[in-house]
Amino acid sequence: MQETSCTVYPTFLTTRILVNRMPVFGSLYKIGLVTMPCSRLVTFPLLRTNDYNIQIQTFYNKTVFIASYLLITSGGFVGEAMTDMVVMLLETLFWRWHSDNKNDLLKVGKSIPILSALAPDKKLSKVFCRSFNPNLYQQHSWLCGSHYIQKLFCWPCLLLGKMKSVWNTVGYYDLKNLSRGIQIHQTSKEHNHNHLGLKNLEKNYFSILDVVNEHGNLFKKNYNENVRLNRLFMEHLIDLVLFLGKQELAFRGHDENSDSLNKGHFRELFDMHIIRCSQEIQNHYNSIKNIFSGMSKSIQNDLISCISEFLINQIKNEIKQCKFYSIQIDDTTDISQKTQCSIIIRYVTDKSELVERFLGFHNVSEDRTAQGLFNLVNSVLHEFDIENKLVGQCYDGACVMSGHLTGLQARVKEVALNALFTHCLAHRLNLVLQHGCSINAKCRIFFANLTGIAAYFHNSTSRTNFVDTIVGKRIPQFVQTRWSSRSKILHTIVKEWSGFINVFDCISKDPKSSSESICGAIGHFKNLKTFEFAFLALVFNDIFIYTDNLFNILQNKSFNVEFCLRKINITYDLINKKRNEPEFLKLFNQAVTLTKPPKATRNESNNQSNFKILFYEIIDNILMQLNTRFQDTNKLLFLQLADVTKFKEYSCTFPVNALNNLKSTYPNIFYNINTLKVELEVLYSDVKYQNLLHIYDMVKIIEKDALKDILPEAYNYFFLF
Repeated sequence: MQETSCTVYPTFLTTRILVNRMPVFGSLYKIGLVTMPCSRLVTFPLLRTNDYNIQIQTFYNKTVFIASYLLITSGGFVGEAMTDMVVMLLETLFWRWHSDNKNDLLKVGKSIPILSALAPDKKLSKVFCRSFNPNLYQQHSWLCGSHYIQKLFCWPCLLLGKMKSVWNTVGYYDLKNLSRGIQIHQTSKEHNHNHLGLKNLEKNYFSILDVVNEHGNLFKKNYNENVRLNRLFMEHLIDLVLFLGKQELAFRGHDENSDSLNKGHFRELFDMHIIRCSQEIQNHYNSIKNIFSGMSKSIQNDLISCISEFLINQIKNEIKQCKFYSIQIDDTTDISQKTQCSIIIRYVTDKSELVERFLGFHNVSEDRTAQGLFNLVNSVLHEFDIENKLVGQCYDGACVMSGHLTGLQARVKEVALNALFTHCLAHRLNLVLQHGCSINAKCRIFFANLTGIAAYFHNSTSRTNFVDTIVGKRIPQFVQTRWSSRSKILHTIVKEWSGFINVFDCISKDPKSSSESICGAIGHFKNLKTFEFAFLALVFNDIFIYTDNLFNILQNKSFNVEFCLRKINITYDLINKKRNEPEFLKLFNQAVTLTKPPKATRNESNNQSNFKILFYEIIDNILMQLNTRFQDTNKLLFLQLADVTKFKEYSCTFPVNALNNLKSTYPNIFYNINTLKVELEVLYSDVKYQNLLHIYDMVKIIEKDALKDILPEAYNYFFLF
């Protein structure tokens, strides 16, 4: 026996079987049906499938398959074996069939093939052939036929008949006397009995089938409705998670029992929210809350994880579609004293929108070396084509981060050749103020007293109450790492100078004040009455007006680097303009109005000269710090090409130095620098682009007007920002 794999498609089942080839059948190999002369019934061994038995037998000189299959071998379609229910019933009587098979047979119904065999007849010495009329099937509902035997049968008698007749055994095919034979059979008692039984059987079958279908449809309907309500309920839970996450509120409370006064943000918000939902959602929640309430910590954590995973995937898809991106990395220590490294990616989306995405905190307590940080960065960015897409890296001034030999920026540069390192501009400004405001002892003492005033009030509620009552405005809290917090404190004190003098005077004279409060109030009162303190307060307050504005610009993610560098230069010029005699005299006279003129040792002019020297020293030191801290920004000279305020100027004089700087900085991105120059010259000369406020306005116009294919090099350049 030889086995050949083939695919079999039965009437009610699709399966793959192994068909045993038996050489004795000849053409059976090809078409699945074998005809061979035979004078007796021969039954060959069964060929097994998973659910069916295939029998090959000879019947009335015809060898047939007792089933309905399409035999398809690896060579393609081979042949078709039609379903012949009559032959199946002749082989196995209906009452011996399995109930499921009986139902399947009733569902399929009788077979009504077109009988192709011709019956010869002779009349008046003429020979002619009679053919079968298929309309007889319509005229007599009980009539059926066999495709392979080519004879007619009675369907009810074939199924239920107990008495043998030609209509349920060998078949009827006397076409000459067919009308008479049909009339005799359909008037017989046995036929009518069987026909009536078949009708009852079909009625019971379809009644049961209708009930089953009805129950099935009802079950599906209820199931789908339950799924719909579950999804609506989960949408409300997801909204609560999104709200608490956006507001940075803790989910759980210390006591979440039903009788607790405060069950935590999530439970309290849910209780308030559920009563405002539709009655449909409330009824559904009441029906499932004993099975699923959604209040457990595991469900909350699962929702947070799912939302986080969704957002991360969205960010990853955006990064993969963008042209370039830059990274910003910083580390901090959390409440558990573990060093957490934050990674932020900045890029322009395919919709020309500038975005900054936070990729999460990473624990680097075990390895804070440059190599350890590089391994972290590489593991996070390797799937985003770091070699070609990373065009910028920004860290603080620590040598582990910014070291040009073995620091993180140098190791990243080895992998991503286009990753230009830039020290955080806001951090640089912080260092400018930190060093510029500590040039001498007088400045250091001034800021120590200034921050002491903020601490004096924040350490006592009773002192704060005096400020609320007299001034009506509290002093901002002091933050050690943010010099902008010092400027906020200074602005408040200068604006409410007389009010704070009254506050300290009232505290020192209040009989309820503690000795600590009285001593502090007297000391701060004397400082506010000192001319030197008032003069320094006015000088630094005047400078901080410009530096605060610059600090806010550097911290704003919507501004590009070129715009920030322009603002740095503008700030430098504004502070430099303060370095003159009229500005000094203005501040000096204002200090006189706040306190009293300084006591002169010999004459007033000499004392005024000392403060003039101090004034110039403060201005010069801050200017020097600005110049020193931002001197390496020359490597960003190529950003001048995107200065929209100079497009009109560039239309006459092209910035060649900036173009050469771009070529040397990104040689692997801008191959055809001449094409870029031509495209930029076209944009510079167009009046439409000479009045723009921001470079991203240019990017949006190019995207909107579908110009990126016309100006490909310029489009890539603008995406660097």
